[in-house]
Amino acid sequence: MKTKQVLSVEQMKHLKELGLDTSDGSMCWCYALFGKNAKWELEIYEDVIDQKRDSAFWEIIPTYTLQDIFDKLPRYINVFCITYKLCVEPLFAGPWAISYQKSMSEPFIVKVSGNLLDAAYEMLCWCIENGYIKTNQL
Repeated sequence: MKTKQVLSVEQMKHLKELGLDTSDGSMCWCYALFGKNAKWELEIYEDVIDQKRDSAFWEIIPTYTLQDIFDKLPRYINVFCITYKLCVEPLFAGPWAISYQKSMSEPFIVKVSGNLLDAAYEMLCWCIENGYIKTNQL
């Protein structure tokens, strides 16, 4: 089974709705218009954003890899003078946990998913929603 490599189009649209500038994604989804049937096919390409494409045939949506998300997540957050550090760990049953914690027994926030990329995405959304990542919204 192939593992998920990038965020979906829907996840990227949600990040934009939260006010995050997503133009810095290191990969992108390209909707290509082919033939008479005007059928859109979804493919993924690396560095297509920097290439010149005829916009009549391509719609390009930047997307994030796991590394892109980790580059955005703060390594530490401060809450009422307590510093919590970003932690990533596998859980015993198979899912991944991403948390901000003071110590192993004192997590502040935890996001869990069967896929590490999805857990990181959920933490990114939480950080934006709670003001730990600056966006273009007032």
